[in-house]
Amino acid sequence: MKNISYSTIKKLRKITGIGILECKNEIINTKGNIEEAIFNLRKKGAIKAEEKKINKTYNGIILSHSKNNFGVILEIKCQTDFVSKGKYFKKFGKKILKYSIQNCCKDINEIKKKFEKDRIELLNKVNENILINKFYYISGETVYSYVHSDRIGVLISTYNKNNYKSLNIDKNVLKKISMHIVAKKPKYLKFEDIPKEIVKKEIIIHSELTKKLQKPTKYFNKIVKGKVRKFFSKIILMEQDFAIDEKKNVEQFTKENNIILKNFVRLEI
Repeated sequence: MKNISYSTIKKLRKITGIGILECKNEIINTKGNIEEAIFNLRKKGAIKAEEKKINKTYNGIILSHSKNNFGVILEIKCQTDFVSKGKYFKKFGKKILKYSIQNCCKDINEIKKKFEKDRIELLNKVNENILINKFYYISGETVYSYVHSDRIGVLISTYNKNNYKSLNIDKNVLKKISMHIVAKKPKYLKFEDIPKEIVKKEIIIHSELTKKLQKPTKYFNKIVKGKVRKFFSKIILMEQDFAIDEKKNVEQFTKENNIILKNFVRLEI
């Protein structure tokens, strides 16, 4: 590195748009020969990958799987519907999913680093920008995964209220809850999960709206509280009308089946 200046690395970065560390490594490998470094980067497909970064990824698939009380859900994106339905793209996603489950991965950056070479290879093969866009995990007594048409995925964590044994939970019950989450798009499990700043904002909004109603002062706070709860009930899973039987809400359905929902994740392309 003695005969290689930082300006040479910067020059390669300016020409290729590649990250500074990769430029540095390539300059070292080629002993300062910029043309050879560019040639090597092109062979790797790195420059093409850099160029593809500006291309918007509007399509993709959701993948999800659970095993041994651990589940992951993944969103990988591409530019066209054609590529998202292709075998190479789906194979790439399944490879990530398998690794994530086997190694109980919890960090998307670990996934991105591990599969960067595969991503660039796929990018060059399909000639589209490819992104590992979102990644979440859930662990618990029982973890169930569900994917609808490769476009929407759900992970839920639950346990049996009576004996806590996950094997005794009816998987069909978990599927129904997952289907509800797909259809009704809840954002929170229960009211207590909503960030305080979001609740405060809605209290301010509904306070102003209630003032216009000119209701008696002694009922003011009660009216505001009721309006806020009604507003949030549409996006709180436990308070939503159950999609499969709207005569009851999700909380009533879970109680009937002796299960307690602990957490959930919903992803949609």
